[in-house]
Amino acid sequence: MSNDCWNKIGVEGDRSCEQLKEVIHCRNCPVYSAAGRSLLEREAPPEYVNEWTEVLAKSQSDQNKIQVSGEIVPSGETMSVVICLLGGEWLAIPVRLLQEVTPPCVIHTLPHRNSELFMGLVNIRGEILMCVSLGCLLDLKESVHTLDRANSVTSKRMIVLAKEEHRWVFIVDEVCGIHRFTMRELENTPVVISKASEAYTKGVIRWQGHKVNYLDSDLLFYTLNRRIL
Repeated sequence: MSNDCWNKIGVEGDRSCEQLKEVIHCRNCPVYSAAGRSLLEREAPPEYVNEWTEVLAKSQSDQNKIQVSGEIVPSGETMSVVICLLGGEWLAIPVRLLQEVTPPCVIHTLPHRNSELFMGLVNIRGEILMCVSLGCLLDLKESVHTLDRANSVTSKRMIVLAKEEHRWVFIVDEVCGIHRFTMRELENTPVVISKASEAYTKGVIRWQGHKVNYLDSDLLFYTLNRRIL
């Protein structure tokens, strides 16, 4: 740059510029500001534009891909699920529905509303929510009786699922964390634990040697809203 006076008589030079007494530093000087604007307003060289076009295109492409089991795949071809154990069966639920995992708490039954499916009301962080038996809905007979209706729960975890304005609390034996799979890992539903569970299963995922039933969350919420609300 021809007029780089700041390097000669300014703060980076011998400081002989008379304007320094008034502006204190070159960055406050109109000459320095004008030089900065000219740098920003100049036309970029073609090779510079081409280089950054490639960089930004690659960055956008990388944002749309993630690594699953050591393989890079587009994010639209993956799914995230929370895996739970209930009544000896492994279940996967879309993680977008998961709001909270809590220790068991007291379930308050309601007069004239006792049923195997609707268990009662629970207090989750000051909010009263309805607790239902996922084991009953899926016809997991061995898990239905894991609850002592006299206000004590022997199951290990409660999970809060939400879709739109509806929120439900389910009891599970164990929560095994959140995991990501590719869509092609979802296998067709075989003959599973029961007719009821088969209806609510969209497919099967292989995880750590287990067959995990990927639940149809839309059907699950539709059934609960129709049968309980």
